[in-house]
Amino acid sequence: MFSIRSLQIGAYSFVRCVKTFRTMPRVSVRCVEGDERLQISFKYGREGAKERVYNLDRLKNEDLGKALEHMTRKVISKSTKKLQKKARLDNTVAPVTIPVALFHQNDRVSTDIPNQEAWVDGAELHLGDNVYNVELNVPAVKTLALPTCIMVDCPIFCNYELEFVDIDKCEFVWHIENTKLSPPVKDPPAVCEQSEGNAWREVSKSYPYTPSGEHVGSKVKLQCIPHDEKGRTGDSVEVESKGRVRPGPGPCPFERRQEYTRTVTGPGCFRMLTYNILANLYADSEFSRDMLYPYCPPEVLEIDYRKQLLLKEIPGYNADILCLQEVDKKVFAADLFPTLQVQGFDGFFLQKAGTSHVPEGSATFFRKNKFRLIGQHNIGLSETLENEDQCRDLYEKVCTSEALKAKVMVRNSTLQVTMLESTEVPGKQVCVATTHLYFHPRSPNVRLIQMAVGLRHLEKVVKMYEVKGSEVAVILCGDLNSTPETGMYRLLTTRHLPSKYSDWYAGGKPEFVEDISLSHGFKLHSACGVPDYTNYVAGFQGALDYIFIDSDQLDVTSVVPMPTHDEVTQHIALPNAVFPSDHIALVCELTWK
Repeated sequence: MFSIRSLQIGAYSFVRCVKTFRTMPRVSVRCVEGDERLQISFKYGREGAKERVYNLDRLKNEDLGKALEHMTRKVISKSTKKLQKKARLDNTVAPVTIPVALFHQNDRVSTDIPNQEAWVDGAELHLGDNVYNVELNVPAVKTLALPTCIMVDCPIFCNYELEFVDIDKCEFVWHIENTKLSPPVKDPPAVCEQSEGNAWREVSKSYPYTPSGEHVGSKVKLQCIPHDEKGRTGDSVEVESKGRVRPGPGPCPFERRQEYTRTVTGPGCFRMLTYNILANLYADSEFSRDMLYPYCPPEVLEIDYRKQLLLKEIPGYNADILCLQEVDKKVFAADLFPTLQVQGFDGFFLQKAGTSHVPEGSATFFRKNKFRLIGQHNIGLSETLENEDQCRDLYEKVCTSEALKAKVMVRNSTLQVTMLESTEVPGKQVCVATTHLYFHPRSPNVRLIQMAVGLRHLEKVVKMYEVKGSEVAVILCGDLNSTPETGMYRLLTTRHLPSKYSDWYAGGKPEFVEDISLSHGFKLHSACGVPDYTNYVAGFQGALDYIFIDSDQLDVTSVVPMPTHDEVTQHIALPNAVFPSDHIALVCELTWK
């Protein structure tokens, strides 16, 4: 049932329909603080014609009348082409017109007021015979994409961009192509508004979805429906995979390790992970394929393949703090962040420093129900050495050797420092620092200087919070490119490295500097001990990655065992079909003292 009352508006007569049997169509208005423009979107179709989507982009301070005038011109030009042609050829046919007006609380909105004030929640747009409800900032799926490589037993995470909605408010519906009912369509559209035909069957409403062996050779389709806290539902968006489900690599060694991390940690403790995931920048080159990893099939080195294993491995450790190195900027934005965000994490990416604009860096994630962010204090190590007061004496020493200065100052290494506070143990804070130091095997002197800069910065940051009465624990982790036999390990674990240590002579006389001795005030302990190796390639095997913890504040309750040597060497070396990186993740569980 519905009631009708006629309104005479200027030269037009509107019929207002108060509908009680179906939802009024919507005009969506996007109006964001700080933007100069707003966007208006709606569907319109003359009787008997197919509806079209119309999108307008208008200035906020423009008069409503101009926006409505533009709206009618656009609708008329798109939806009444035949009528317009007839009117041009036959003078007895009246030109096409479509009445338009905006109402709010039964009153017509003046066409003189600006768009920003006119388009408000609850207003009604009357366009021809159609009446639309105006909704401001409707939840929206702006982009939705599936990975190009989809494998059996690897969870499928989509890449998405949402607006005015959180991912946990979205509804996901997965479909698998029923190849027996419908042959594959060549070059299907990547994103569609509506499914056609009956070639798809629904298989899941959970997120993510993991295909099984029976799905090999089929495509996957995902439907995402956004809902907001007001109970509003945005437009559903669908995406179809470009590729088909392919066989996976079978059981991976990291799945055995995940037997120790099946559940999340309880109150008062947390799980820590550090992992160099091998940036695509260093894997996707002829040099990498021919020299660094000649034993690894090229298709396995591809980032699309390795990403699927990484997105299965990393979340499966159920860590609460994750520090990753060699993270491609695009992989962070398109894969890691969306995947971990939906699992309750927040995270940040820090690109390599310097002017070279290397598109990789480090990333730190934390589980939001265990920690809250209280600060970030990231640095470029070379810039800090040159410009910060706490490093002035060290910089002056480095400058006594032009060769050493040249080598140190061009390095783009960073220290990503994230200050977190426990949501479970009041007053407990942790300063999480991760880095990836210079790689060259004959440059331990450079790495020592980098670490000295990092330690001095950490001391400054910790003191900043301690003067406020906070208890701060330090975790220093990452790829230090230093084995346990080097001065790096001695410096970190004994708090001191003398000036006569052999690493200072590694660059020969041109790089040697007299009387550089290093020290720090942290009591650091290698939480995962000293594995035989964390990096295993054909030309090198050794421990380069560490999780150093403040043993005055933290205890180690468990360490996830490393993969066996047979597992690591099953395919000669790393990376390979079951190891997505040339490094091995370190995982341990910690508790507050």
